Amino acid sequence: MRIDSRKPKAAALSAALTVALLAGAGATDAHAATLSDTVGPTPSEATLVQPVDYRGDGYGSMQEWNASMEAKRDSLEMRAQIIMNMYGDYATDDERAVLQGCIDGAGSLLTMGEVDAKSTELDELRAALEDAKCEALEAAAEAEAAEAAQASYYNAGYTPSYASAASYANGSGLTRSAGVNNYNGRRETYYSSNVLYHYRTGEWTQDSEGFWRDSDGYYVVAAGDMAQGSTFTGSKGDCKVYDSGCAAGTTDYYTGW
Repeated sequence: MRIDSRKPKAAALSAALTVALLAGAGATDAHAATLSDTVGPTPSEATLVQPVDYRGDGYGSMQEWNASMEAKRDSLEMRAQIIMNMYGDYATDDERAVLQGCIDGAGSLLTMGEVDAKSTELDELRAALEDAKCEALEAAAEAEAAEAAQASYYNAGYTPSYASAASYANGSGLTRSAGVNNYNGRRETYYSSNVLYHYRTGEWTQDSEGFWRDSDGYYVVAAGDMAQGSTFTGSKGDCKVYDSGCAAGTTDYYTGW
């Protein structure tokens, strides 16, 4: 918004001229002072435009602050869109409203504090939605296992034992159809390159099952409770951590599904 600084200056000039005319016409100093008080003081530019305390935010210049602020707003909007794409189906109406608010309103945030608070809110929301996604996939896996067991009962004429959701697993490890698997105390699920394209995806290749693997043959996974670059064994084989953001105890395989 452009502020027309001519108006305050014009008001000040008018007041000064009026006082001068009164003095020239024989008005007393008391009359002039009274008139000056009535007109009021001239507002300064500092009262019209509140400058950003870029030094208080740790920046050496306003240009540096603006560049950082723009980058943070863009990052916030992009992260909110990614979370919406990945977890929108598992979010409540209120959670989707928060995400949409970040997507549409990131550019209107005015302070670093506001941006940082929204960033923290997004991190917490993503963790909650990751749990919701895993619970939904587990429920689907349990229903699939129960359906398969029921079909087996009718086909073979006996009642098989049912695997609970907590211990449900198949002989091939995590699969696209199951969507969730439990292995060695960890819950396994997946996230897709069709939704979230990792910046290093171009370095990796998909195997015959659609899993992304790095140049050393490791399965590319995300694990929020493990250090980047660490390796461990999952249901599919040797895995290497290249991403985070999922709940503790969860392994997210990177796939092309």
